[in-house]
Amino acid sequence: MLLIVCLVWMDVYGEIQSGIPIVKLQYQALNTDTFSSGHFAFIEGSDTLSLPIEIRHRGTSSTRYQKKSYAVKLYDENGQKKDTSLFGMRSDNYWILDAMAPDKARMRNRVAMDLWLDFSAKPYYQSKESKLCNGYKGKFVEVYVNEAYEGLYCLMERVDRKQLKLKKSKNDTINGVLYKSVNWKGSFFGPLTPYDNNSPTWMRYEYKYPDIEDKLITWTPLYETMDFVNTASAEDFINEAPFRYDIPVFLDYYLFTALLSARDNCGKNLYLSFYNINQNSKLLVTPWDIDHSFGRQYDGSEEEPDQTFRFSAKIYERLQTEMPGYYEQLLERYASLRQSFFSLDALKQRFSDYFLLFTATGAAERETERWSGVDDITLDFSAEEYYIPSWLEQRLAYTDSLFQYAETSTNVELTSSSSSAAKILYNGQILILRGEKVYTLTGQEVR
Repeated sequence: MLLIVCLVWMDVYGEIQSGIPIVKLQYQALNTDTFSSGHFAFIEGSDTLSLPIEIRHRGTSSTRYQKKSYAVKLYDENGQKKDTSLFGMRSDNYWILDAMAPDKARMRNRVAMDLWLDFSAKPYYQSKESKLCNGYKGKFVEVYVNEAYEGLYCLMERVDRKQLKLKKSKNDTINGVLYKSVNWKGSFFGPLTPYDNNSPTWMRYEYKYPDIEDKLITWTPLYETMDFVNTASAEDFINEAPFRYDIPVFLDYYLFTALLSARDNCGKNLYLSFYNINQNSKLLVTPWDIDHSFGRQYDGSEEEPDQTFRFSAKIYERLQTEMPGYYEQLLERYASLRQSFFSLDALKQRFSDYFLLFTATGAAERETERWSGVDDITLDFSAEEYYIPSWLEQRLAYTDSLFQYAETSTNVELTSSSSSAAKILYNGQILILRGEKVYTLTGQEVR
């Protein structure tokens, strides 16, 4: 039956299916709390993978939309977990189908994570774990549910122990630990409340690994790492912070959220993890659900390109004001990225590629027909294709000012975070930038 439906779809839409594979789901009824049995078919060209599944709706705030996201577990005919590689991504039995319901472009989360995976600093233990991925890969599919067209989805990997290559627990010994921030209750590296190692939640966090069923819960390393930011003396912070936090990754995360105006990821929608708490692990941050980005808020409404960026986390405050060289490193990193991954042309190209895919395959037209106007979200891919580059150009002007970047610079250094003068390395010569004027070190005006 599944193959017949596939052939009918290809007959109607010609060769479009070769551009975006199809996922077909069959089930009776679903909720967000428990998995239900169903069936899954992944159709790519003439190839079809057909397996039994367990499936549920996923998400918290996203469940209010009529277009639902799904969590899917694959099994073989004998009811055993079936690890499978889809699109060449990791081999696993647990997959996510992201509906992207509030996103009027249906691609922000994917573009943002593509960018993060391409530019962000590698976690400090990458040399030990070559297959580590500090994020999640994903590919676009078109989904049918019980033979009815449900539209564009992104088939994604999960962020879990396997993805981050955290050390497995052995017997009753906890090694790697993973926490997920799921709401805005409580602070992020701010005032802390007491924790209970018998509880699966603490403040805004859910305990994700080790599995709750194993009853190996510890909030202690996360509490102590956050408490250190609040209580350590300046001397202790300077000496110990590089051994407690993966600072290059935290630095890139700061720039990433600033560029995208990803305010929903500045405390919520992120993972925190330790590779192995028994080996003096550093705290690692991993972004998640980056749909509040690139000019749209979490509900699809517009985000002004000059929206003030404030990452209210004491760790960043202390790094920028106390850690020697950190602020200069932040500006230098931004300047370097602006000439590569953060250039306007490079960012625009990422969106252009996906818009072309959606348009050429007809997926944009089908998605619009199916979902435009539902939940008061109007879809217009052409308008969004114009809006995003325009927003990016204006956002870059804002972040350039925020990080004191000049187009001519290949390296930027400030003497202090409050200084309005910047040193610029240009064509091998050190120059001083003050406002819109440039001077040599001897005070001679260049322009």
